[in-house]
Amino acid sequence: MAALLGLSVNTATAAEQQVEEQEIEEVVAVGQRLKGSAGAVLQERQNQAFVADIMGADQISRTGDGDAASALRRVTGLTLVDGKFIYVRGLGERYSSTQLNSMYVPSPDPTRSVVPLDLFPSEIIESLSVQKSFSPDMPAHFGGGNVNIRTKSIPSDFLLKVQVGTSYNTSNSDTGYFYSGGDDDWMGRDDGSRALSDVFTTALTSDAGLEGNINTTLAERKNLIQSLDWDVGISEKDVDPAMNFSIALGDRFESEVGTFGVLAAVSYDNEWEVVQEQSGSSLGSLGCEDKCFAQYYDGTSTEQNVRWSGTLNLGYELNSNHKFELTNIALHDMSDRVRNRDYLDANETEEGVTELRRVDITYEEREMFSTQLKGTHNFAELNNLFFDWYGGLSRANRNAPGGLDVVYQQNLVDGVLESEQLQDVAATNITREYQVLHDDVETFGWNMGMPFYGDGYELELKIGGDFSEKKRDASNVKFGITHRGISDEYSFGSNVSDIFADENTANDAFYASVTGSGIFDDGTTDGDKYSAAHKLDAYYFMADYFYQNTWRFTGGVRWEDFSQVSVGYEAHTNFFENTLQEIQDVAINEDNFFPSLAVTYIMDEEMQFRLNLSETTIRPDLRDVSSSFFVDPLTEFLVRGSPSLQSSNLKNVDFRFEWYMPSGNNLSVALFYKDIENPIEMVELAGVGGASPQLLTANAQSGKLSGIEVDFLTDFGFINKDWSSAFLSGNVTLSDSSVNLGINDSDGVDSLFETQLKEALEADTVSNIVTNNERRLVGHSEWVANLQMGYDSDDGFHSTSLIYNVFGPRIIVPGTRGNEDAEEKSFHSVDLVYSYFPNFNSKVNFKVKNMLGQEKEIEQEGLTLWGQDTGTEFSLSYSYEF
Repeated sequence: MAALLGLSVNTATAAEQQVEEQEIEEVVAVGQRLKGSAGAVLQERQNQAFVADIMGADQISRTGDGDAASALRRVTGLTLVDGKFIYVRGLGERYSSTQLNSMYVPSPDPTRSVVPLDLFPSEIIESLSVQKSFSPDMPAHFGGGNVNIRTKSIPSDFLLKVQVGTSYNTSNSDTGYFYSGGDDDWMGRDDGSRALSDVFTTALTSDAGLEGNINTTLAERKNLIQSLDWDVGISEKDVDPAMNFSIALGDRFESEVGTFGVLAAVSYDNEWEVVQEQSGSSLGSLGCEDKCFAQYYDGTSTEQNVRWSGTLNLGYELNSNHKFELTNIALHDMSDRVRNRDYLDANETEEGVTELRRVDITYEEREMFSTQLKGTHNFAELNNLFFDWYGGLSRANRNAPGGLDVVYQQNLVDGVLESEQLQDVAATNITREYQVLHDDVETFGWNMGMPFYGDGYELELKIGGDFSEKKRDASNVKFGITHRGISDEYSFGSNVSDIFADENTANDAFYASVTGSGIFDDGTTDGDKYSAAHKLDAYYFMADYFYQNTWRFTGGVRWEDFSQVSVGYEAHTNFFENTLQEIQDVAINEDNFFPSLAVTYIMDEEMQFRLNLSETTIRPDLRDVSSSFFVDPLTEFLVRGSPSLQSSNLKNVDFRFEWYMPSGNNLSVALFYKDIENPIEMVELAGVGGASPQLLTANAQSGKLSGIEVDFLTDFGFINKDWSSAFLSGNVTLSDSSVNLGINDSDGVDSLFETQLKEALEADTVSNIVTNNERRLVGHSEWVANLQMGYDSDDGFHSTSLIYNVFGPRIIVPGTRGNEDAEEKSFHSVDLVYSYFPNFNSKVNFKVKNMLGQEKEIEQEGLTLWGQDTGTEFSLSYSYEF
């Protein structure tokens, strides 16, 4: 409260301090450079016609965040989920859109169209713009907001910057688990050893299939088993410290025919993380008196992440009126995770006699390549007519070969481990999985406008077109190896690489002949391979009217013609899973107008009020209309869509007061309200046995969201001038949401949600399925807070920040059959960043992340559904700019 009061006090003392500041202007300009970075982007925000928040590169550097996702959680009203996706004002990732330099980009996520923001390293980012109110020149697929990642452009002068760094996490003091992997893992690429062999591909696509109509012969089984990579047994060892480096080189050249510029940059990051985690599934009363999870896991996860990026930007300026820029970006992210967990199953485990251990390996490569060309032109001789255009080609890939899941049975005598073997059940206890995805986007567009000037007014008219096409192909191959297909004497061992050693698999006795069934269990289902595409054609008109430098009216309308289709294939074939009529029934074809109006009242040079009104839509994702189950790789839940899923329509209202003070201090207070028709939500279906939770994507009847946001920045000069080098910035969001699913058996009419749920369950009634017909929106936190205490020394050598971030509890999985909703608990993140500047060219940066060492937790009915101890991370880096 004192800090907020200081905003007005500091304004009153600004004139008194002005003379003193002029005397030490040069020193303060250096000493306050990082505090000033927090206000450097405020001018752009102030001049925007629509409500937006902007975070510059210097601010990101100050917080020490390594990627766009981590940085965006510092923005007012934004929360981070799964370390990848941003929730704007509590609305899920599907309610926001992401652009790269104002252009559409593809996604490497196999179950979502939204782009995972952890893919973008901080090194390539110039600024992050989050527009929270819709304007006609942006996509109408708009709920919480639009995130525009703006990459670094060509420099104004010669640039050569080199940075090296390392980090250590306290959780890495625990021993990690490893396997051989590939020779190129350090580059973040598989060397081919994890790939599915041609022998298996041929067998899967043959007429007989894999143990389908005709069981494989002994010779075929040998050939197939030996073609797989079994050098995947895990062992314990200490993990290496993380290391990273980056280099950027750029310059600008003047010539007789114009100015040329170039910027090239590369970065590399290799880190390990060891965490303790717990998770449960199938909440009920099986195996306990009250409530418990029928399956529960507790163990260690070891993950290696290798990230590299490269950019090459070329620019040409004929003169100040005509500019061209070519941007090339390559991003690559590899994740290699090994989990070794004790596994409690109420149906299979007898404590002290028969216990279980589960080992799984998930290897994943995500990458994106983007080429963008844009031009801006201003024709002074045509009344300053301006015209800009852009075009881009982008591809995102995901390759996840060699996934492994093994369940071991531990045999104990008097509580002492006597032997270990593959779990002795008829079901599959070894699973292998191979996934591939390609996502391509072509986008182009143009904008044209002209200003007009009159007595006391300025008017700008603007029109434009925005066009994109997206194509996606994805496939998943999954099969198991049954315990009963292997002779009992060969099933013993604690490491799959020993059990499936070459000398064993070459022996005829390895393969059991007591069962008429085959050794393989094909787990690939219809729809695991699919193709999808969407096309968007959009045009817009908008006007921007200034009157007497006091009133500003900005508004217009956007028309969008959108079409989308998703086609699943029968397993291992190129035959459609559904009939042509069924495909047409779930295809989306929509065209509509989306209006927007922004009114700004400018009291003076410091204060202004904004009112924004708009209508937008949220359309189903690529797989939301498929009735086939698929595994969400982030949650490991089974998810299916609803063929009758409809778009959600939103009405948005934003009101904001802004106060920009000459000292750089500022304050804003915003109110927002959203009315959502047919919001797209998730509901859990009944699971079977130890299966993963099953979720249905469906339309609720209605939803509402409202709240208040406060954002501020102040130094402590109101105490005295010696305190002006310290500052406090932060934001707080308080909000409320509600969603009505529409379950009401008494009215005799099924709502859209009831129809979709009945179809999924093949049931006559669903009133007893969902616990809460009315609840908060999934993923919504009622409160979010960010605070940053900073200090910049007057001599410019030292800078430090203490950064705090917290979000309120949020629903992850809505409760069913009387069970309460599963909620992620609040996570209090406290980070410390210290920077030392030995000279103008160099910088030493030290950061402590998660100083409190708090654990992440999802809780249901007082039980831990998922928990993870992430530890405290210490990082050190050095950079030098020539």
